[in-house]
Amino acid sequence: MAALHGQQNMIYIPRSIEQEMARHMFSSLPQEACGVVLGEAAAGGMRISRFKPIRNVAPDPLHHFVMDEVEWIRCVFQEKQLIGIFHSHPRTSPIPSARDLDNLPSFAGLLRIYLIGSPVPASSSNARMLLGGYEIMKAPEKGSLSASTESYALQPTPLSVT
Repeated sequence: MAALHGQQNMIYIPRSIEQEMARHMFSSLPQEACGVVLGEAAAGGMRISRFKPIRNVAPDPLHHFVMDEVEWIRCVFQEKQLIGIFHSHPRTSPIPSARDLDNLPSFAGLLRIYLIGSPVPASSSNARMLLGGYEIMKAPEKGSLSASTESYALQPTPLSVT
């Protein structure tokens, strides 16, 4: 979705949904949490309306996430407003890892938003989450003659939590 009049797109998320994602992240610690976000494209960005947790079935869930295949497929076919995914980085900042980028082509063609949450280092009894938002962009084709899989990139996108 192109931004209007040169403005950057924004991801709009209700505070209650951000808190729901944070609860899921903290309840999954020390493992990575994951789920999907539902919403719609709107002028100047995307509006998130729901979060749906999905079980992480990665062989090494402390360092990676793999969404439960049955739950993921159910979302793809039943959720008309599927717009993105959320996962957590329990020990690092909410910036895409090399593995995140490597796995992006497996689902990026279906989605618009990629959210990453990380716990704020405990400085008080109030557990908080840092949330990084990214728009999934199709990467420009490289002048290759061979048939290849499409490539994608993550564009940092501002979040508006209301």
